[in-house]
Amino acid sequence: MIYGIFSDVHGNLEALNAVLGLLREKNTAHYLYAGDIVGYGPNPNECVDAIRNLSPLSICAGNHDRAACGLKEVTWFNEYARKAIQWTSKVLTQDHQIYLSELSKTVQLPDFTIVHGSPRDPLDEYLLMRDQYEENIPHLKADITVVGHTHVPLIFGCGPKYALKDSAPVLLEPGKRYILNPGSCGQPRDSNNKASCALFDSENRRLELFRLEYDIIKTQEKMRGFKLPAYLIDRLSWGN
Repeated sequence: MIYGIFSDVHGNLEALNAVLGLLREKNTAHYLYAGDIVGYGPNPNECVDAIRNLSPLSICAGNHDRAACGLKEVTWFNEYARKAIQWTSKVLTQDHQIYLSELSKTVQLPDFTIVHGSPRDPLDEYLLMRDQYEENIPHLKADITVVGHTHVPLIFGCGPKYALKDSAPVLLEPGKRYILNPGSCGQPRDSNNKASCALFDSENRRLELFRLEYDIIKTQEKMRGFKLPAYLIDRLSWGN
């Protein structure tokens, strides 16, 4: 089976359309999404619609998703994220707020666990270091745990720390436990401004990362029109 794996769209419809186009082209049979449909970007309602209509879809809540529907305090967010989530909360339809509020923090499938942060802290842990992977091992319940949150494509379980690259597919060993971050669809932070997603072929155990061009300028123009923070607009160009 071909699994399409992505995360952290953050209201960026242009990036989402690029990723979904690729995943459909590759005959994705099951979509795995690791949270944060909204926050930062200018099209939260459209992005919720596009993702919730995927089928079959396994999806968990992200911290911005929870905050946008009033289930998480925004006081700990930085000022730019806080302003964006406050704007998002105002423009989200009631139906979409209900949808986001009903997303689980953890999704358990036979071969996958899906969380936004980490298995031990599903919403908030930024899992970036090898020692964090080792500390999370007792919490692993499936061979592959899909995470998001950091906006950096990484896989743990392949050595000290393995940065995923779109030019280097990875073969996952059966029975070995991995934590996979497919990077961010809508706001990459690895100094690469292209939208990020991954495909996993469960028959061949082959994982491949994809980086996709999208219309960044169009997204930025929308953000300026809604008076979203300039820093969030500019960082789309930087990819960090």
